[in-house]
Amino acid sequence: MDFFGPADLDELLRVSSAPAISIYLPTNRGRSTADLDRLRFRSALERARDLLDESNAEEGADRDDLLSPLVPFAHERDRWNGGGGGLAFFRSAEMLRQYRLPAEFPELVVVGPTFHTRPLVRFLQAPDRYWVLDLSQGRVRLWRGDASGLHPVDSDSVPESLEQALGYEYSRDYEVVHRGSGQDAQGGQQGRGAMGVFHGHGVGTDDREPELRRFFKVVDEGLVSLLGSESGPIVLAAVAEHHSLYRAGSRLNSLAPAGIEASVRDWTLERLHKEAWPLAIQAADAQIDRALALWEASYGPGKTEADLGNTGPLAAAGRVRLLLIEQGRRLWGTLDRDTGKVRVLRDGGDDPGADAVELLDEIAELVLLHRGHALILPSERMPTASGTAAILR
Repeated sequence: MDFFGPADLDELLRVSSAPAISIYLPTNRGRSTADLDRLRFRSALERARDLLDESNAEEGADRDDLLSPLVPFAHERDRWNGGGGGLAFFRSAEMLRQYRLPAEFPELVVVGPTFHTRPLVRFLQAPDRYWVLDLSQGRVRLWRGDASGLHPVDSDSVPESLEQALGYEYSRDYEVVHRGSGQDAQGGQQGRGAMGVFHGHGVGTDDREPELRRFFKVVDEGLVSLLGSESGPIVLAAVAEHHSLYRAGSRLNSLAPAGIEASVRDWTLERLHKEAWPLAIQAADAQIDRALALWEASYGPGKTEADLGNTGPLAAAGRVRLLLIEQGRRLWGTLDRDTGKVRVLRDGGDDPGADAVELLDEIAELVLLHRGHALILPSERMPTASGTAAILR
């Protein structure tokens, strides 16, 4: 429950069995507030029950079948341990998922034809979330970060050391002595004054480079598997010569341009966060700058679309490469997910009922399902007034 990444978002996007219940709850720090958080969760369940009744999508027995697996969570005290951040719950006839998130969300309960995922798209976007990779031969450590600090991440996908990454190959290179060294394979002396030549620790950087490249490749593959291509910026913390070696072969799209060029083995988490957080913010700003530059470059050749009615069909056809969405904007209406046909019912305000959905949320989901990308921008940085700006393939 402690990790939410792009693969989890993709799983939620593919659920199409209505009704789909989405619950977001901020949680307070300190165990003294745990009971209050549990009460708020019970209230959220009652709100979901009312919304199910209003939708008339399910009969009472089916409604209870949907909600009953969520009820025990209110009684699990460890779940409400006052850790801060937020909890998200997703329930449909085919799925039940819960996630603890290191970022706070407004309290929200949504019942619709699909899960409400726009807060998660925003969550996966920097700088609300970033990563620090501490990379050295003897140890690899990964932290998930947000504005408040760093939290350790444990994963079998990422090796913890060079020896774990290369296994037998590392042990062999470390132990074998070349012929011409002071001892032969049986341990006999080969000649006065002869010196041993070892691979591994204690040799020059040039001799270690092939081994380090293999090691860094294994680490990088593990991170790609764990974080995917849509994670927040990854700040690399390593000695200067390791930066160039790692970056040369990395497939991580979100590796921050600037990193910490030092060994951080003895640093406190507070110091590491203090140094890494500004680098994560720089990377986030650069991401928006690149997106707006791409919009400008695509506008002249006619590879953009600002009209919501035209963007829907383009998203359904898989023709949107990048969708820019206005943060906080709520457009209500209907959307045919097969054709992308859009009908706007209301700009702003609460759910008008009937079959209305949040159109920006739904169109973003279509883009993501077709392996496009979505980026949420502050209203003052949006290049259009429609709430969306689509860059086409």
